[in-house]
Amino acid sequence: NIPEKIYKYETFLNDVLKEELKKIQIKLDRLYTEIAEFLQLKQTIEVMQSTNEDEVSVKTTIDIGCGFLMKAKINNMNTIYIDVGCGYYVEYNLNEAVRIINRRIEYLEKQIKIYKEQSASTKAHIKLVLLGLMELQKV
Repeated sequence: NIPEKIYKYETFLNDVLKEELKKIQIKLDRLYTEIAEFLQLKQTIEVMQSTNEDEVSVKTTIDIGCGFLMKAKINNMNTIYIDVGCGYYVEYNLNEAVRIINRRIEYLEKQIKIYKEQSASTKAHIKLVLLGLMELQKV
């Protein structure tokens, strides 16, 4: 009967708790990546705001995804399009864009806090199951 209980605990530990922890970590990684992208965008906007307004256009290099860079020419330095999700982009002036980015970063940080709490809870459950397994194996 005890070996059967040990097997059930090990199965629960490996199939449920550890998998849940992996999923939480993947979500956290995505959130951290998204925050990094927003911080990079915010920095780019700040550079755009600080450029000389007399300049008609600016040449730059843009990341078009997956680390691929492309030369670009920015003709209008007053507005920017931001991905708001589901493949939709909204045009903002630079000041609005910074406010939107700050709100998104704040939201993402709240999400990170929630997932960190879930991660800590799952780790605590894993520890409890491991302690239970140790007790069962001593008997």
